[in-house]
Amino acid sequence: MVKLEIYRFSILNKAKEQQVLSFYNEEEDLLETLNDFCSYIHRNIRDYTDNQGKYRTFTLDRIQKKDQEKRTITGYFESSYTGEEGKLRNRETNEKIIDIKTDDLVSKSFFYLIYVPKNLKYGYLIVERKENHGVKTIFENAFNNFMRAKGVSNYYLELRQAPPRYFIKNHLENGTLKEIRLFNNDSSELSNTFGREERIFKISNSSDSHEMKRILIELFNQDETNEFTKIPFLNKGEFDEIAFVLGYNKSCKTFYIKNKEKIRSNVDVSNLVDYENNLPTLKSMIKISLELIKSAA
Repeated sequence: MVKLEIYRFSILNKAKEQQVLSFYNEEEDLLETLNDFCSYIHRNIRDYTDNQGKYRTFTLDRIQKKDQEKRTITGYFESSYTGEEGKLRNRETNEKIIDIKTDDLVSKSFFYLIYVPKNLKYGYLIVERKENHGVKTIFENAFNNFMRAKGVSNYYLELRQAPPRYFIKNHLENGTLKEIRLFNNDSSELSNTFGREERIFKISNSSDSHEMKRILIELFNQDETNEFTKIPFLNKGEFDEIAFVLGYNKSCKTFYIKNKEKIRSNVDVSNLVDYENNLPTLKSMIKISLELIKSAA
C-alpha cells in the first residue's frame, strides 16, 4: 500500500507574519534555501532521541534533484530507529541471515517532494507514509536549526497538515458517522491527575445518526471558533472540543470542530502510481504528488 501525506508550509518572521516564499528575507528564494538544506542533511545525519527513548537518525537516502522550472525538489528520505529486536531471514529458505539487536538501526527510505511556488506564501511537502517513521517534527526542527546555523534567526518554517479538498468533501458528503468524541478540559485541582475528560459515543447507522452528522457538519463549517468558547451539542452539554469520525470508501477520518487542521492528510495512491520491481516509480510518484498539490491548494 502506498500512502502520501500532504503538508503545507510557510515561512514566518518573529511577528508570525507569513513571507512570500520566493523572496523571503527581502531577496532569498526558499527553493534555494531548501535545496541547500537537503544537501546539508545528506552530508550531516540528524540524530535524536524520541519520546519513547528510541535513538533515531534522519537524512537523505541519496542526493536530491531540483527542478527549477517546476520549482520542486524530489528524492528519498532515510529514517532509522533503534529498539526493534528480531531476525532477518532468507525469504525462500527461511535461513537466518542476521540477528537484529535492540541497539541496531532499523532503516527505511521513502519518497518526498517539496514544492515552492513563486510569489505565494504557501508551499507543500509531500511525503510517502511509513509506519514508525514520522517526518513533520524532525523536518521542521532540522530546517529551523539549519537556518539558525547559517545566521538567520528571525525566520522559521511551519508545517501543517493539508488534506486535499476533494478528500474532505467526499468524507463529509458521503461518509457514515462512526463515532463522536466530546472533550472538556479539567481546570480543577485534579487536572494533573486526571487531565482531559473525554466521552466517546459509538454510532449505529440510523436516522438519528444522519441528523447528528448534519449538526456536526454545520458546526465544522461554521466560522472560526474562539478557543475559549464552549460548543453546545444536543442535550449532552457544552464542550471545549468535539471530534467526530466519518467512514468512507474503507477509510475513516477524524474531524475536529475547533482544531480543523488536526485531520490526517494521508491519501492512498496505490492504484494511481506505476510500479517497477514491485516498487512505485519516481516519475509516477512525482506526477501524483503534483496532482495532489493542485487539489489541496
